[in-house]
Amino acid sequence: MRLQVETGEFSFVAGPLPRQRSALSVTPGPFSRAFFAWHARRVSAPRVTRVAEALARRVGSATSLLDVGAGDGAMAVAVAGLTGAARVVGVDVLVQPRAAIAVEHYDGTTLPFGDGEIDVVILSDVLHHASDPERVLREALRVARRAVALKDHFRFGPVSAAVLYAMDLTGNAASGVHSPGAYLSASEWGDVVHRAGGRFASIEWPLRIHDFPFRWITRDEYQFAAAVVRRDAP
Repeated sequence: MRLQVETGEFSFVAGPLPRQRSALSVTPGPFSRAFFAWHARRVSAPRVTRVAEALARRVGSATSLLDVGAGDGAMAVAVAGLTGAARVVGVDVLVQPRAAIAVEHYDGTTLPFGDGEIDVVILSDVLHHASDPERVLREALRVARRAVALKDHFRFGPVSAAVLYAMDLTGNAASGVHSPGAYLSASEWGDVVHRAGGRFASIEWPLRIHDFPFRWITRDEYQFAAAVVRRDAP
């Protein structure tokens, strides 16, 4: 598939959003701790580094960052180190007790920040977990003074959707994060961003986030990083 950017926006034809899967949570078993530790070391840590570098390339320097769906705060810390942000905060619907940054609980819809209060808002693998991704992105664009740093997936069909869903279940099992399996195609992403009042300023695709042999399964073309700005932004 070829993605084309024209005057800051994707030339996509919008399509209907996919039906969400029913939520499936994974309860850790007696042998899960060793697996989660291995996954954090071999998969999660390299992923954080590569995604943070890609997001920093999209937005450049930043004075402040808000990570929506901050999790353990590792992504925000990594992006802050690359962009020079002095103020780093996070929000999440499921606050982890030992996060690396200050994370505030929020309702998943309305961000507790003023218009343009934060320089860059991070949405890293968050919108495919949201029941209303358009609303979450609209709120991020409201709060972001310069840009929303977006990392997510492209769905190309049932096989890619199944692979992404398996990745989500594995990657989020330890923290108990909801995995509805609602992945968007390129045209659906274009529609969501447009209806949220934004436009794609730049994109990096395909995006390498995993090492071999995992890349054979997770596929670079399923991953992208982008800068999204308000449509009325210069």
